[in-house]
Order: sequence, then C-alpha cells, then structure tokens
Amino acid sequence: MGYDLALIVGHVDEELLCPICADVLEEPMQSSSCEHAFCRYCIEKWMQEKQICPVDRSDLMPIHLVPVSRLMRNMLGRLKIKCCFAENGCTALMPLEEYRNHVANCQNNPKVVVMCTKGCGMRVPKDELSRHNCVFELRQQLQDHINAIPELRDMQAHQERRLGEHRRELELLQYYIATLRATNPVIRTVGDQLDRYALMRWGRGLPLASVRTWGSLISTPDMPMRLMVREGLRASGCPMHLMEILLDCCHEDSWPEGLTTLEMRRMNLHRLAQYVTRLLPIVITGKPCVVILGGDNAHMPENLRPVLGVIMIFVDGVDETHPEPAPLPDSDYL
Repeated sequence: MGYDLALIVGHVDEELLCPICADVLEEPMQSSSCEHAFCRYCIEKWMQEKQICPVDRSDLMPIHLVPVSRLMRNMLGRLKIKCCFAENGCTALMPLEEYRNHVANCQNNPKVVVMCTKGCGMRVPKDELSRHNCVFELRQQLQDHINAIPELRDMQAHQERRLGEHRRELELLQYYIATLRATNPVIRTVGDQLDRYALMRWGRGLPLASVRTWGSLISTPDMPMRLMVREGLRASGCPMHLMEILLDCCHEDSWPEGLTTLEMRRMNLHRLAQYVTRLLPIVITGKPCVVILGGDNAHMPENLRPVLGVIMIFVDGVDETHPEPAPLPDSDYL
C-alpha cells in the first residue's frame, strides 16, 4: 500500500517512508516498543506470516501496534501529492488524505464509469466508450438474462419445496400447540394473549377505514369471496397461524352476539360507528373488506367486542382514512 513516492511534490523525510513498501506511509501505525512506523495494510499483511519487526527483528504482535506520534502525523499532513492521472490531464494537487477519494472519482481516469451517450443507458468505462456498441451490449445483456432464467426457475422450485416443508412443519407445530392450549388453562391464557398481541402488531400496518354504509355489509360470503379474503390476509402479512381463525370469522355465525343477526345489527346501528376498523388491500379482495380487532375495540360493549378479530365484507361505503392513532405500548395488548 502507501502513497507512490514519485507522485509526492517536494522533499520527503526518510522517516515518512514505509520500510515494507518503500512508499509514503498510509494510515501509519508504529510498534510501541521499537517505534518503527509502517503502513497499516503493509504491517497487517506482514504479521500474517511473521510476528517480528521487519526492521530490527524484535517481537511484534498486533497488540503492540499503536498510532504514530503527532509529530509524524503533522509531517505527513504537510505533504502534497499529485493525481496519478496527471499524464491524462489532471492538474489536481491535494493532501494525502484526499488522494484515494480523488482517484476513485477523477474524470481523467480512463477507467472511470460513465453513462453511454448513444441512448442505451448503460454505464461503461470511459476508455471503452468509443468502442461501445449499444445493440451488441444489449443483446449480450439479454442473452445473459435468458441464460439465467433456468437457474432462477430451479431456485424458485427449490424454495417452493422448502416453503412447503416449512408450512407442513408449522401446521404440525400449530396442532401440538392447539392440543396443549385445549388441555392446559395456563397455556391457553398465555396463547390467547400472544395471539392478541400478534394481531395488533399486524393491524398497525393496515390503513384505518371509515364505514359509511353499514347496510352494504355481506353477512354470508360465498367461497370465491372467502378465497379473496384469504389472499388479502396473506398478502398483508397476517400471522399464518391466525389466518384460519380470522377467515372463519368473516361469517356472521362467528361475529359477536350483537352482530349475529340483521335485527341485532339494526338495534346496535348507533354503536357501529364507534368501531375502529382497518382495511385489507381492496385490489386483492375485490370488495371493501375491513378487519375489526379486539385490541382496537376494548371500548366497545362486550356484546359487540370481538375476542381476537372479525372480518366484514361490504358492497360499498368504505373509505380509507389516513390519521393513525398513537400506537399503544406492547404491554397494553397483553
């Protein structure tokens, strides 16, 4: 490493030269015992092979390396270096610490990457620009992409197989957990709290919704609608182990008591506007579809408050609202 001595303008004291590369010290370090100084890169590479000072052969370990003295840093700071592309027309003269960054971006560097001016939009080394053939390069790029397609398809198939395996393992684990929750009250209570917490974390990512027309509610969705709801839940990142629970709750039979019949909904119509509702992606579901989460609606009467959450599908009359209430601390979900 080191700065090329031939590029330094003026006299360079011999103490500022690295004994290993014989150039001007770059990121200098010195031995705490013998005080010989080296470029950081040079001495670290040297010590991969030998644990002695390359000057006087004294013991030298990584822990012995320390920054050089302020005097040496000041002497290096006063040196000026010209660009290595001076022969190509660069006239810059700079301190040592600016050299590497300047060289990387110097417009006189024949290998600096520039945008093709012929319209293809590719970036090519400056010295190759005159020989650059847009049509040939684009064809080559297209061919590379075509050649990569079979490999990508194989990778996709492999990932899908792994995903299927993980899904089966997760379903088996969920079965065991459900069995434990059914037989152990403590685990059941903790599991219910964790489910509520997981749903609220997911719900934070859904936009709030405003229902204008509760009369457009579809209380008995058909199978195509259920499939659209499932896709909406999946695409929005709903926790996998709760998807089926929410999906089962898109039919009025699974809604809170105050919503289970048309008559009950009419009786509670004045309270429905108090629900905090969230909107599933309408592009996927095809119809306005809102989620009512128990954690959002602790203020609702018990006969209208879902245990975890319910899903409602509307014909119309649902708007997205942007203001988001301040998120509750995680402990409030539990």
